[in-house]
Amino acid sequence: MPEVQKQTYPVIPAKHWWTLRKQFQRSIPSTVTPRFLATTLGMKDSSARTNIIPSLVMMGIIDQEGNPTDRATQWRDDIDYRDVCKDIRNEIYPRELLDAVPGPDIDRSAVERWFASKTGVGQAAANRFAVVYELLTTMAIPQERAKPATPAKPKSSPKPKPSNTTGVSQPSAERKSAVFQGVEPAIHINIQIHISPDAKPDQIDQIFESMAKHLKTLREGNE
Repeated sequence: MPEVQKQTYPVIPAKHWWTLRKQFQRSIPSTVTPRFLATTLGMKDSSARTNIIPSLVMMGIIDQEGNPTDRATQWRDDIDYRDVCKDIRNEIYPRELLDAVPGPDIDRSAVERWFASKTGVGQAAANRFAVVYELLTTMAIPQERAKPATPAKPKSSPKPKPSNTTGVSQPSAERKSAVFQGVEPAIHINIQIHISPDAKPDQIDQIFESMAKHLKTLREGNE
């Protein structure tokens, strides 16, 4: 009985997917080699040669010699990214899976079960297959998935209106009234008397007697 060859699909961690795409946005390499991938993605050459390069070839981002294709240029472009993902999905995955889990939101566990059932791989491999399928199905660039919310600007407290005074507070009418309430004005009169040296004693007495009479009258009138 002939041995049936297992169907394989692309495997590339989501972190490596976005890191490599960002590197392509900076500059597309002339050739994608295991050493280039190991340096860019922080992995071993052997792992890049075994997993990443075959997956990039399968998706048409590089050719068999490791040369980036026209699709690589479209893949790194934000405008063309969704169309590239659709094309890769339709080329690689069977219609059965595309119809069962069309996206853009997918049931990850359902996709893993499909890969495990149809390819005969274990849970770990099914999970790696599902990662790439989810990337190509959601077609969402990370910045679009979770844009940070713009913090609301704190409301500034109203500024106090400038006072017309020059730093000295003016008492109000009520305050003025309280200050002067119950206070009677006092009148002080200074009287200077010039008496001639030739005046007689009885004349001096008459002068002081007359003054006392006038002052008494003035005081009684004020009361």
